[in-house]
Amino acid sequence: MRVILNPKQDAHVPPGEIENGEVIPCYERPERLTAIRTALEAAGGHTFEEPPVCAEDAVAAVHDPAYITYLRETAAEIRRARGSTPKVQWPTVFPYGPSPRAGGNRALRGQFCFDTYTPVLGGTFAAALGGASAALHAAELIASGTAKQVYVLTRPPGHHAERDRCGGYCYFNHAALVAERLAKLGRVAVLDLDVHHGNGAQHIFYDRGDVLTVSVHGDPAGLYPFFSGYADETGIGAGAGANLNVPLPPGTGVKEYRPALAAALDAVRRFAPAFLVLPFGADAHEADPIGGFKLPTGYFREMGAAVRELGLPTVVTQEGGYNLDALGPCVAEVLRGLEG
Repeated sequence: MRVILNPKQDAHVPPGEIENGEVIPCYERPERLTAIRTALEAAGGHTFEEPPVCAEDAVAAVHDPAYITYLRETAAEIRRARGSTPKVQWPTVFPYGPSPRAGGNRALRGQFCFDTYTPVLGGTFAAALGGASAALHAAELIASGTAKQVYVLTRPPGHHAERDRCGGYCYFNHAALVAERLAKLGRVAVLDLDVHHGNGAQHIFYDRGDVLTVSVHGDPAGLYPFFSGYADETGIGAGAGANLNVPLPPGTGVKEYRPALAAALDAVRRFAPAFLVLPFGADAHEADPIGGFKLPTGYFREMGAAVRELGLPTVVTQEGGYNLDALGPCVAEVLRGLEG
């Protein structure tokens, strides 16, 4: 399978994340990409390539230009910082109300971010744009018929990024960028198989009927992102009925996950899309430190094989997975199943 890499992924190295007011080690770090690439090289049958850098206008297809500007200018400001000036920015104030007037950097940090896990550093914009470039290059390979299946190997991940907010380690939504590009050619289904709800694509396409968004994930009553991913969220306006959430309880194993995946795949078939986007996270693995599911490594091949039966041109975007020992093998297995 063709693997599209983010050449700038290691420009973003968070010093930690804030949990309940304390800075803790960050789960999302460059070693994740290294672990996956090592496993894929050992598995064989994959080619690795870097994409051309995309223009910011291409990212604006799914993201607010003001948000893009904020990320670019904040990263540049941090790079210029000297002396004791902080080299990382976390949000501390979250503007709210019907018309919040966020003026100045401190307010904008919270206007354009919804958690304390997703800081901005000097290299954040470059890494985010590199991921967007990889995703859009993969989309072009599918759109042109050059490839039937493409895997986007990038970090930071993307599926939690909303139109004008970062969060969940995510800055630009790779899956949404792919879906938006392919939607120019036909209907698209986004099938999110990360353990956390794919709130980003849901948010971006919630009122559209040409893009189906489906997510199989841990119950948001007790798992990130907490505020979305419930079964009664089905879309509005033209998008009514074009969003499906399949929340599952903590401790979900193969016995419970298998029928949930079957229901999600059945929804995709009924939608009859021309293309599939698969945001994939290995954080549903039984050893993941922040997931809570109990899926063994071997099941991920079955997962990929089940998706393969859809017979659709597919772009896989790498999302979560935070156990470095399990991450690479899980990705290798799901791609092996997808390729058949």
